[in-house]
Amino acid sequence: MLEFKSLTLHDRAAVQSLLVETGLMGNENVFGTFFIWGEVYKHRACLHEGVLYSLYGGDSNIYGVPRGGDLIAGIKVLMADARARGHRFRLWGMTQEQVAEVERVMPETFRFRLDRDGSDYIYHTSDLISLAGRKFHDKRNHVNRFRRTYDYTYEDITSQNLPDVAHIAKEWISGHNASPVEDLFLEDCAISKAIKYYHELGMQGGLIRIEGQPVAFTLGEAINSDVFLVHFEKALSGYNGLYTAINQEFASRHLAKYKYVNREEDMGIEGLRISKLSYNPAFLLEKYIVNLIGEDASD
Repeated sequence: MLEFKSLTLHDRAAVQSLLVETGLMGNENVFGTFFIWGEVYKHRACLHEGVLYSLYGGDSNIYGVPRGGDLIAGIKVLMADARARGHRFRLWGMTQEQVAEVERVMPETFRFRLDRDGSDYIYHTSDLISLAGRKFHDKRNHVNRFRRTYDYTYEDITSQNLPDVAHIAKEWISGHNASPVEDLFLEDCAISKAIKYYHELGMQGGLIRIEGQPVAFTLGEAINSDVFLVHFEKALSGYNGLYTAINQEFASRHLAKYKYVNREEDMGIEGLRISKLSYNPAFLLEKYIVNLIGEDASD
C-alpha cells in the first residue's frame, strides 16, 4: 500500500516542482490548496517514484488524479492500493482530456460522472484587467461608480497588514450567519491557515481600505507561469462594487504576466455560480468523478 501522510511546509519545494511540471491548471494543482484545505478535506498525499498520489476524506477513500509520470500507470497503482485497503476504487478531478485518454487505453472499465459543482472557472486575465467590451459593461460601471463614490486606497498584502486581512475575514464570516455553520467554520480554518503561512506559501494578495478601514482582500498563488489561482476574495457588505473593485485592482497590478486566472469552483451555490458566470469565463475546467463499472457509484 502507498504511505499517505499530511503535507507540511517541508514538502512544498518537491511537491510544487512536480505540480508545475505537469502544466495542469486545476486549483488542486498547487501546493497551497493541499496545505490550507488539508485538514478540512482530510487530504493526505504520497510521493512515490516521482508521482504524487492523493487521498481525500479519510475513510471515505476517494483518490485524486495522480500527478507526474504516466497517467494510466498511476491509476493502476491507485487501483491496487484500493484493493489492498479493501475499499472500492473512486477517483476525483479527472479532466476531459484525461477521461479521453483513459477511455482509449482502458475501455469499458470506468464510469465517469461530471462534477459540475467542483469544476473550475477559468478566465482570460486580460478580460479581468480591462473589463472591455459589451459583455463587461456592467462590471465596468460597477468599478467606475465605486471609484467615484468611495474614498478608497489599495495596497499589497504584507506582514504589516496581514492582521487587517484577518479582521476582514472574521467580519465577513460573522456577516454570513445565514450560511451553514460548519461551512463557515471550515472556510475560516482555511483562510486562517493561508494568512498564518502567507509568506511561506508564496502567496500574493491585495487589500482595499475605505476611509482608512480595511474592507476587502484577495489572495492566491501561481499554479504555473500561465495560470494564477485566486484562493479567497472577501469583501464586507454595504459597499457597492467592492468585489468588482478588489478583483480588478489586484489583477491590473499583478496578474498581467499570466494568461489565465483560475477562480475555483462554485460548490453548487447558486449565488456564487451567478457571480462567477457574470465575469464571462473563458471556459469551465470540468472535473469528473471516476468509479469502476460494476461498483456502487454513490458518494
